[in-house]
Amino acid sequence: MVEVARQDFVMDDGRALRGLVADVDAEVVLVYCHGTPFPPVPFEHLATETANRGLGLVCWARPGYHGSTSQPHRRVASFISDARRVLDELDVTETIAFGWSGGGPHALSLGAGLHDRCRVVVTVGSVAPPDLDDLDWMAGMGSENVAEFDAALRGGEEFSAYLEAEATSFGSMSVEKLALSMASLISDVDAAALSEVGMAEMLSSSIRVATSTGINGWHDDDEAFLSPWGFELADVAVPVSLWQGGADRMVPPSHGRSLAERLPDVRAHLLDEEGHLSLISRCLDEMLDEALKLGGEDRW
Repeated sequence: MVEVARQDFVMDDGRALRGLVADVDAEVVLVYCHGTPFPPVPFEHLATETANRGLGLVCWARPGYHGSTSQPHRRVASFISDARRVLDELDVTETIAFGWSGGGPHALSLGAGLHDRCRVVVTVGSVAPPDLDDLDWMAGMGSENVAEFDAALRGGEEFSAYLEAEATSFGSMSVEKLALSMASLISDVDAAALSEVGMAEMLSSSIRVATSTGINGWHDDDEAFLSPWGFELADVAVPVSLWQGGADRMVPPSHGRSLAERLPDVRAHLLDEEGHLSLISRCLDEMLDEALKLGGEDRW
């Protein structure tokens, strides 16, 4: 079992970020960017696969999530300065940015604004920017996500009230309740993936702490996705390994296709038979191997 330790970080403006680290003295460290609203908790599958390749691991809860100070009106690009501060404290200079779901845009931000340290980006079921001409942003999402983002677009007290109501059961979330709570978002392949690599246990643990200090992290993530990100996809200056499932009801395949068409240097894996969860349970080894290959000895 890989030892994953808690480490908190203090930003230049005094905010705290609650993080997890493993083997950060490694030559290359994976920066894991978590989904929404799933702040990072120990996940043996991820820790083992990174350690097997000699990679270190660092992740932290974005502002407003469990143990991390809120940062109202943050944008996706706000993640860049936080990442630089964390990496400075850890004395890390070579990284792979890995973003799953709502972490995808944040990983891409490092490829645009931190490419002196981020050599490769991996995205898994990443959302795309909301302002792309050919993308119907919510088409194909499960009804839970459509309701959530409809509320986010209306904003204000209505949006906050929606999230508060949704979060009422998070603190007691069990493995058994997890699939029921995301019924319209779980395709057959993702339902099977819940029983693989400790996936259901990790997700239920994560969602229990997601709103333990309030809804601000979830709220501000959604607002950031639906607002200008603060960088353009064309600004991503490193190779991107993009993975998207055709059976993904959380982030539809149209998002992956739109990203793949616009990123300057991308290896796109648009896998019809996979979903949002199954990509992690079944393809993580291939993702990490490709990331190391894309980095190349001349880049590390």
